Amino acid sequence: MANYADFQITADTARDAQAAAEQARITPAAAPSVQTSRKVQVDTHGDGRQLTKDLSARTVMTERQVRPGNVIIPGVGETTIEAARAAGLLPPGFDGPVGGKTAAPAGNQQGEQQTKGEAPEGTCQPDATDLAADIMGALAGSLGAEAVETGIWQAAETGDVESSVPEGVTEDAVGAIVEGFVVQANSVLNALPGGVASVDMLLETLSPAELREARMATIHNDREKLAHFGNAALGRMETLPYQDPASFKALLADMPAKERKALTLNENSGEWSVRVPGKQAMSFGAAVRAGIVRVG
Repeated sequence: MANYADFQITADTARDAQAAAEQARITPAAAPSVQTSRKVQVDTHGDGRQLTKDLSARTVMTERQVRPGNVIIPGVGETTIEAARAAGLLPPGFDGPVGGKTAAPAGNQQGEQQTKGEAPEGTCQPDATDLAADIMGALAGSLGAEAVETGIWQAAETGDVESSVPEGVTEDAVGAIVEGFVVQANSVLNALPGGVASVDMLLETLSPAELREARMATIHNDREKLAHFGNAALGRMETLPYQDPASFKALLADMPAKERKALTLNENSGEWSVRVPGKQAMSFGAAVRAGIVRVG
């Protein structure tokens, strides 16, 4: 049986270390490894085997992976493709990133292209509030948060969206932001315990000063205050035929024919009632509270 021994040699180069290790192999007393100043390790075993390992530091470069349906905009960060497109931050002809990586203009991409406007398989299109938040984030990255916040505040304060838009913001971006706030407001108004209100109902029944406060409550996400105006709108809407006949007449004129047929005026009492299939006849006010009579 062989007489194995472990030994260690230190030298300036790997070659010197190997030579020294070979000499030391026949000499009793040694250690198992030799590591040079260049991070080269030589392992010498008692049976004569030598293994050289390069221990030099290595750097591995990886590309940042982007979530499906998203894109990285320099100076802005990661956002959805739809939000970036609406904010005017994508190059002309951009169809989507390849392989979940950063964006490149169409024509410079390799591989299968996604169909424009379609979400990748297994993903969902963002809802209106998510899209609005993404667009505002993208615009804040390109224009500055103060410019975006000032524009939104001014639009809520005055009700004049067009003159409140900062330079460089597209119509699609503005429309998406407005839609996001409308959806946010309707989520509160539709769920009122006393009835079903909506942004359109507020526009029909509230005064300009009240509408201003409702808009401010929306952008500040003051749900309690917005609910207050929703209840006020419900109260006015259910008595509209009697308190504001002119506005009610205009409402009837804009109502689809099928819905208009459901409204009946009792000539003797002067009261309006609503009849819909599968339900008993009810007063106009009860139909408003039940969400059967809607505005918009």
